[in-house]
Amino acid sequence: MARWGAKFDVDCPGCGRQTLAREADAPHRVFLPAELRPFALAACQSCGQAMLLLSGEEEPDADPDDLPARPAEVLWPAPGREIGEQVPDVVRTELTQARTGLRAGSPAAAVLHVRRLLEAVCADHGVTGRTLFHALHELRARGLIDGRLLGWAEELRELGNEAAHLGAAALTRREAADAVELAEALIDYLYVFSPKYQHFQVRRARAAPNTRKSRAVRVETPAMRILRKTRTPFVVHPYPHDPAHTKSRAAVARALGVPPPRMLKAVLLYLGHHAVLAIAPIEGRIDEHALAAAFGAAAARVAERADVARIGEAIAADVLSPVALPYLPSVLDAGAAGQDSVFIPSGRHGLELELAPGDLIRVTAARTAQIMK
Repeated sequence: MARWGAKFDVDCPGCGRQTLAREADAPHRVFLPAELRPFALAACQSCGQAMLLLSGEEEPDADPDDLPARPAEVLWPAPGREIGEQVPDVVRTELTQARTGLRAGSPAAAVLHVRRLLEAVCADHGVTGRTLFHALHELRARGLIDGRLLGWAEELRELGNEAAHLGAAALTRREAADAVELAEALIDYLYVFSPKYQHFQVRRARAAPNTRKSRAVRVETPAMRILRKTRTPFVVHPYPHDPAHTKSRAAVARALGVPPPRMLKAVLLYLGHHAVLAIAPIEGRIDEHALAAAFGAAAARVAERADVARIGEAIAADVLSPVALPYLPSVLDAGAAGQDSVFIPSGRHGLELELAPGDLIRVTAARTAQIMK
C-alpha cells in the first residue's frame, strides 16, 4: 500500500537550508513502478521548492505524521555548480547567499550578494578602503582581470546599485540569474582556471625547455608577433604567476635571477597632451625633466593609472610591453642600452622576453638618453 505525506530531512536547493520536506499530497500523486518506490515527489516546508527525492529506507506501515523525518537525497533541482576549493571562504559565502536569494525568489537579494561578492574579491586581493568602482579598476591595473572581465564586473556593480536603491525598477529573475552566472565565471577565472593555466605553463616549460620558440608561437602576444615579423631574435622566459598575487617587476627579476639593471620597465608619460614611452631599468625613478629634455619639451608628467589601463585594454595586454607600442615615441635609458641583453614585459604575466638592446632600439625606434635619477 502506497504511503503519502512522508517527511524527509533534506538540504533544500531552494532556500539553501537543512529543512523538512513533505511528500506530495493525494491530488498530486504520481504512481511509479514498484522498483522505483524509493523515489518521492516532495515540497520544502520552508520555501515551497518542489523536489524529486531518493530515500533508501522503507517506510513503516504507520501514519506519516507519527514518524520521524527520514534522510533523503535531492535528485532535482540540482544545487548549482560546485564552488572550487581554491575560492576563499569570504567569496564562497557571498556566492552561496546569492544563489540562495535566487532560489528563494528574491532577485534583489541575489544581486546584492553578487555586489558583495565583488567587494570580497577586491578585499581578498588587498584592495580596500576605496569605492568598489576604483577597486575593480585597481584589479585591472594589477593585471588580475582583463578589460572584458572588468566590463562584466562593472555591469554587476551597477546592477547591485540598482537593487540597493528604493524606487528603482524591480529586477527580474532572469537578470539575477545572469548576474549569479557571471559572478561564478568571474571567480572561476580568478581562483580556478588562471592558477591552473599558469601551472600548465610552468610544467610545459620544465618538460620541454628546448622548445621555447615553438611554445612562444602558441601563446603569442602582440609584442612577440612584432618581434617575429621583424625577424628580431628573442628568448621567452616563463615564470610562475599567481593571478591573486601579481609579481612586481623586481619580483620577476628575482624569480628569473636577472640583475635589476637588465630588467626593464615601460613607463607611460605625457608631454602636454602627447604620450611618450620611457624604457628604463626597474631600480630608480624616471627623471621627468631629463626625459622632457630628451624630446625637446619643457616638462613631462607620469600618466594616470586610467590612461595606462586604457592603452593596455586597447592592445589586449595584461602589462604594457614597449615593443607593442611602436606608435609611441620612445626613449631608452642610456645605462640599459649598454647591457649585453635586457628583459622586457611580453604583454602577459608569466612570460618575459630577452633580447639585445640594439634590437630593442631598432624595433621601437627609440632614442637613448640618461633618464634615470
